Amino acid sequence: MAKKKILVPIDGTERSMHSLEFIKGIFDKDSVDIEIMNVKELVFIDGISLSEEIKNSEALGRKILDKAEEIMEGYNVSVYFTFGYPGDEIIRKAKEDDIDIIVMTKSTKKGLTRMIGSVTASVVKQAKCIVMIVPE
Repeated sequence: MAKKKILVPIDGTERSMHSLEFIKGIFDKDSVDIEIMNVKELVFIDGISLSEEIKNSEALGRKILDKAEEIMEGYNVSVYFTFGYPGDEIIRKAKEDDIDIIVMTKSTKKGLTRMIGSVTASVVKQAKCIVMIVPE
């Protein structure tokens, strides 16, 4: 049987890291390949991107991904960091890598979009694969 390809977008919050524990609880190490991604939304001021902000954001993103990799020790894991709009970048990566399942956490706010998060809602609408939403 072919391994399932799972994409796990994380933002570094404890809530987003629950996706990793969820995966460990339901998928055997030998049955999945896991791609963990972190997307930093670019900040522009008067049309100019702040280079120091970019350097700091990338360093933080790499730190988040290192922690996630550590949590998933024993699994076949690759990590990916990029800048852009999170929903768009998640969908692009899922298509590009022919992802079978996207695992995301829900938001802590109320209301449908707030309940699953605006990024998660966007991904659910656009994804051409299974999207699993992890409860808190």
